[in-house]
Amino acid sequence: MRYFADILPGEIFILGPREITEEDSLRFCQEFDRLPIHLDPAHARQSIYGELIASGLHTLSLTASIVVDGFLKHTSMTGASGMEQVRWHRPVTLPNQLSVKVTVLSTSPPKPGKAFGVISCKLETTDCNAHLVMSATVNYLLGAGE
Repeated sequence: MRYFADILPGEIFILGPREITEEDSLRFCQEFDRLPIHLDPAHARQSIYGELIASGLHTLSLTASIVVDGFLKHTSMTGASGMEQVRWHRPVTLPNQLSVKVTVLSTSPPKPGKAFGVISCKLETTDCNAHLVMSATVNYLLGAGE
């Protein structure tokens, strides 16, 4: 278990890959993002993308899952206080594999009376061709430790 004091600015974690299939994408989009470019192959072929693409929300969700499984579940993370600068740089074609590079940008020690500090991390999600598909900055709350 890693606590706030164990995480240092400049640390980098490479996580994944995690597969995303057309079936996964369709299932997600049928429930959460019913745009035709995600669900209708004929419509998608006529779009600027030329084929079905994963939802950006699905990409964001998979990114979060990859970060939790590969990094945060091994820490004293108690929550997050915000996500900023979310950008989708290019569409995720299907099938694909996503990986995430987590860079610790900065740390803010616990404030008086608080049992957690804040680590600010840049998330960079890449596809199977190492193309940047999404990025964001997230502030995670980590327990100060014992």
